[in-house]
Amino acid sequence: MSVALTLSLLLTAASLLAGGADGCDGVPRMSAVDACKQASTAGVMWQLCVRELGASPEPEEVTGFVAAAMRANREAYGVSYDAAEKVRVDPTSPAGLATVSGYCEGKYDTAQELMTGWIDRLPGCDITADIRVDLASAAAAVDECATLLLQNGGEHTTLYQMVLLDRDRAVLAVRLAILLVPNKV
Repeated sequence: MSVALTLSLLLTAASLLAGGADGCDGVPRMSAVDACKQASTAGVMWQLCVRELGASPEPEEVTGFVAAAMRANREAYGVSYDAAEKVRVDPTSPAGLATVSGYCEGKYDTAQELMTGWIDRLPGCDITADIRVDLASAAAAVDECATLLLQNGGEHTTLYQMVLLDRDRAVLAVRLAILLVPNKV
């Protein structure tokens, strides 16, 4: 992760946490380490989580962790969108792969839209269980792109590897959102 992105994520989390003396009512607090333990399903997910959230043992609002994950996703999705566009317009790309890459661009647009609304709402503590649905839908959109790339000969491409990492990031954001609103359905 770039130094600029890391600083941006830290500043975002800090600004969310400093938004008020009490923060958001009813939002759990835990350390980044505990959040990563609870949100991770395997070693790779743990490593990704620690890279995105850090390893601070100090308790913080989970809101900041969710926002940091979504901002990291937004940046990564932009890079992957650009990579998909390059494959789509490259005259040497196989026709099926080019078509799927165009489809992936649309899926990344969907994922971005679903996350951006929440990034804007979190600082105001406008948090409902819908965040879990929207972030799960964003993860599903990225997963659809990965599946189509796999089905159309793209499994050995750099784009496919990027999309798989994006899918893991998306799942991490969903799992962090579950920590944010664990009992709201």
